[in-house]
Amino acid sequence: MTRQALVFMAPGFEEMELTITVDVLRRAGIETHTVTLAADKAPVKGSRGISMLPDLSIDEITLDKCDVAILPGGIEGTRNLGANMRVIGFLQKMHAAGKMVAAICAAPAVLVKAGIATGRRATSHPAAAEHMTGTTYCEDRVVIDGNVTTSRAAGTSFEFAFALVEQLMGADAVKQVNKGVLANL
Repeated sequence: MTRQALVFMAPGFEEMELTITVDVLRRAGIETHTVTLAADKAPVKGSRGISMLPDLSIDEITLDKCDVAILPGGIEGTRNLGANMRVIGFLQKMHAAGKMVAAICAAPAVLVKAGIATGRRATSHPAAAEHMTGTTYCEDRVVIDGNVTTSRAAGTSFEFAFALVEQLMGADAVKQVNKGVLANL
């Protein structure tokens, strides 16, 4: 069974968090698509001014074709994700269905806003810690609590991506992918 991941890319997303996560998941054989919040598939500009083309628009995604919904951070990107009620609603439906949701950097605050991280262990970029109300806040580089995975910042992107691979595909997949990547895990 092929696993499927959706990685949201709101204007102002953190480029490293998006690209490293997408790359590692694809190397593991997880069908991974980037998703723009716009109706069209125009390039989306990240926090460092790098524009990237999305694979899908938010109008094209469905719950049944997704095992994990992933939110990269970036201050502006996180604001845009949190302000989009379609994103919030999709995350809530994923969580209610027992599917995985994951966020890195400032984006775990969106999981808090959606009511998904409440009562769970979670982490975020230190600058976003004040927005993690209702969680048991941790400073671990990656925190997994049930079907919710959170991570700290761009520098933890490999650990975050490999944690998702392990949850979806197992430890052997992590070892196999890392033979080519050589990430410091």
